[in-house]
Amino acid sequence: MNKPTIIIAAFLITAFAPIFSQDKENAQQPTDSLRQKAVQGIKEKFPRTRILNFEYGQSLSRDFNSELFDQEFQEGEIKAQRNFNASANIPIYKTRKWGVTGSLNYQFSEFEFDTIETTDITVFEQNGIVDFHNFSAAISSTYFSTLFKKPVIYNASLIVDGNDEGLERLKGLVGLSFILKRTERTTITLGAIVFIDPTSQLPFFPTFTYNHRFKNSKWEVDFILPQRLLFRRPIGKNGRFSIGSTFGSTGFYVNVDSPDFSDVFEYSQLEIKSGIIYEHRFSNYLIGTFQGGLQNFISNRLTEKGEPTGDFIYKNDQDATGYFQVGFSIDPFAKKK
Repeated sequence: MNKPTIIIAAFLITAFAPIFSQDKENAQQPTDSLRQKAVQGIKEKFPRTRILNFEYGQSLSRDFNSELFDQEFQEGEIKAQRNFNASANIPIYKTRKWGVTGSLNYQFSEFEFDTIETTDITVFEQNGIVDFHNFSAAISSTYFSTLFKKPVIYNASLIVDGNDEGLERLKGLVGLSFILKRTERTTITLGAIVFIDPTSQLPFFPTFTYNHRFKNSKWEVDFILPQRLLFRRPIGKNGRFSIGSTFGSTGFYVNVDSPDFSDVFEYSQLEIKSGIIYEHRFSNYLIGTFQGGLQNFISNRLTEKGEPTGDFIYKNDQDATGYFQVGFSIDPFAKKK
């Protein structure tokens, strides 16, 4: 599973907790109903957790400069970066406390470079179009319990990934999340996630969520540390508008055909996207999403496969640019909320 999907899978833990807590306090509801509403909460926050999800995104032109082994390397223009992602999540097994899900993911990344001077060494930047195909599969298990008399969700995932050249690595994550506060309009949760992956730029971080619906208003704030800060409100009966920022990443394997380098590297790109999001439910089973705005690049590194990202051999700096993304989710088992 690529890094963006790993991060999203990790946030399943925090997404479960607010919905689960709402019904845990109602002892008359059966546990199966709790699980069902928890799953609805996850899918409502994260489109890639739905049964089928398809996304296409493109960032616009920007200049870049790079370093190789701490020495100035290439500079030029990224005329466009295009990404397509397709994911499927299939429930495998569930009881009142346990749930097991299988996931498949395909990611296509394409860069269009220009005005790059030709050098004797080429990492992956070259004039023209360069593309990458990555695949992943995962098994995730979630367990409902209590901690300090509060609802708690435990999660563990095992992931295998690779590209069109073959399988590359096995990695995983573990985490938990529990409720600090729950009122009619406010939910606060706290948790932690550990990535079993030495190449992750974020090997460990605490998770904190704050969701608050403003009094006598359609607006609410949805804050998930460190993934998002959104202000949102419903639009009509089937739409929802959001404005704010989200944190994410793009990652893929790079095969290098050079005797001076290892065969396989991993490219990791951390980014913040700020702007607007509009979601529309076309039917009980089909949801469309559009988002666009400004994209800022925080860290862009190339590391030998399996090595910590702190040992990167290459990095680049990219100017901020505009972006847009469209997506469609299909969930045959969904019910209109």
